[in-house]
Amino acid sequence: MKPKFHTTAHHYAINLVIHFLGLHNINMGRLKVRRALYEKEAFPETSMQDIGMELQKWGIQHELKTAPCNITDAMVFPTMAVIRIHEQDVLAIVEKVEEQQIHLQYFFADTITCAVSELTVLQYLDIKEIVVDKEFCEACEQEDLSEREAYTDSIFAVEDFLSEEECNYMIDYCEQHNLFNRSMTGAADGTGEITGNRTSYSAFITTSRQDPLFNDIIERAADLMEVEPARIEDLQCVRYGEGQEFKPHFDSFETGVKRKATLLVYLNDNFEGGETVFPEIGFSVSPKRGMALSFVNLDEQNKDLIYSLHGGAPVTAGIKFACNIWIHL
Repeated sequence: MKPKFHTTAHHYAINLVIHFLGLHNINMGRLKVRRALYEKEAFPETSMQDIGMELQKWGIQHELKTAPCNITDAMVFPTMAVIRIHEQDVLAIVEKVEEQQIHLQYFFADTITCAVSELTVLQYLDIKEIVVDKEFCEACEQEDLSEREAYTDSIFAVEDFLSEEECNYMIDYCEQHNLFNRSMTGAADGTGEITGNRTSYSAFITTSRQDPLFNDIIERAADLMEVEPARIEDLQCVRYGEGQEFKPHFDSFETGVKRKATLLVYLNDNFEGGETVFPEIGFSVSPKRGMALSFVNLDEQNKDLIYSLHGGAPVTAGIKFACNIWIHL
């Protein structure tokens, strides 16, 4: 079964193509790139032929060279290539080749430099000419911009949603009851798996509706989001120590619980870092104690919104506490 469109936000090859176009100052909007490669029959598999075909349409005229080939013959850089390095075949951006040294970037790490003889180039795009249709690119970028702005405008914050005393009560309750456990990903009930994408600690407050204050918070959230309290999940408190983060992710799930919206409440602000970031729209929010941040995860057809991709930036000093309030369908 073909993955949902929003998964393109995490698709390595697509994101590398977007980065590659940016290096050539071709700004045509992420949506156009994502949709073009998503519509390929073999997706999520993406070949150099697929990439090359779309680049031709967008004005990057090239010849796809395949092994045996010598990338030192290429005339235009940066270019894209499939290289074999450390016994692994990797799609990469080759920034330049000089004096038999190749400068390349892959997996979005820092640029590395190695001798041409240390790797095998299996395929590369020998770029002949770049002739971009500016009107076409501007139209694509404007469509992308309009959708990004519409989503950004839908995000709102409510200051003092919780008082200082209420914030402290929630933190103390979770710590005194030893509720914090290493955060997991992949399941709404916290029974997923521990991964490096999420290094925080979480506390599911399963007694949310028995505790008068927590139940009041649920009622308050229901009023704010204009839903019945029954659509709000049990509260979840999260704790991020120094260096801990939650890399960009979606709050809804492919199966099971579909979270229509998220209300994220910051329980303290005496720390550094820890911003909430939305990479697809270039937007971030700095935590403020008691403030609630609302954003939607699904569109009107209840499909995952790619713009809802968000993460918790690493905490650089101190400890961050927050409360997730999820509203499901």
